[in-house]
Amino acid sequence: MNDMTFELRIFRRDYTSNLSAWNHLRFAVVDLNKSKSYPENFVSMLPMRIDSDGKVPSAFTKFFGKKSLETAQRLLTAALKTEGDSEIKAEIARRLSLLEPNPVIQIKCRVCKKFFPTSKKRVFKQKVCPECLKRRDSQK
Repeated sequence: MNDMTFELRIFRRDYTSNLSAWNHLRFAVVDLNKSKSYPENFVSMLPMRIDSDGKVPSAFTKFFGKKSLETAQRLLTAALKTEGDSEIKAEIARRLSLLEPNPVIQIKCRVCKKFFPTSKKRVFKQKVCPECLKRRDSQK
């Protein structure tokens, strides 16, 4: 693995249906020493999260082993510096935050539209901030 030069290639896939259209970004890890063109230099897809619990290791985790998290952060940081598209930059930043050990998840309140931190311990998603819950409970 020492003689390999890794880089991220980011692909945008557009999907359309009768009701809506959306796009999806895919992050491929490539080895520039194999070939300059994709897909000959393909190594694996970059997963959203690098799970250390090892339940079902991804191809990325199998390939990079204990250095998976470090490699993912390095690849995303390098891609963030070179990327020009603001939408792709936002997705790279989001993926970098997902790699943090215990990220604080911010979600938007359905009532007041402000962002608030939530814990991942809940089984059901919390969609209303604590202030709006207090107001709703005090009105009853």
